[in-house]
Amino acid sequence: MGEQVAFWEDASVGDIRLAATFRRGFRQALVLMNRALASCDLSPLQYHLLLEAGAAGHEGLVQGELAELLQTPEARVSLLVHELGERGLVETARGAPDRRVVRVGITRDGCSLVQQALHAQRSALAELAHEFDLPGVSDMLSRALKLYLNVDLAEARYVASAGGAEA
Repeated sequence: MGEQVAFWEDASVGDIRLAATFRRGFRQALVLMNRALASCDLSPLQYHLLLEAGAAGHEGLVQGELAELLQTPEARVSLLVHELGERGLVETARGAPDRRVVRVGITRDGCSLVQQALHAQRSALAELAHEFDLPGVSDMLSRALKLYLNVDLAEARYVASAGGAEA
């Protein structure tokens, strides 16, 4: 029991409290965003796939690249592409020299749904933001960046890349 008392008196408890608060807020935001996606009949992974396909522009992405970006097995991505294709949200094209290569692009309907999902998420998060004490949230985010990424926003400049360029 004495070790537990010493632990709670230790300065690291502040870091633990910060991490718990940050994680709680992050989790609450994720829950709200996922509910907003569900209202658009999208799972988080389907939404992410649509975002990546849309971000790739007119050329789309090779299905294997999508799997890497989504950090999901190719078989799962193939199923998602099929489901979204049936809904008219993505289209696929086989590569000319190698018919095994499948490119995935977003359709107009897919773009419209992504915009709808973005709006639904913003609306859901706006409700959450009304509860925020802005100076407190700003301080918490600054401390969380320091805790997790060792980035101190209080410093005027910090090294932005390994090449030594300053931001």
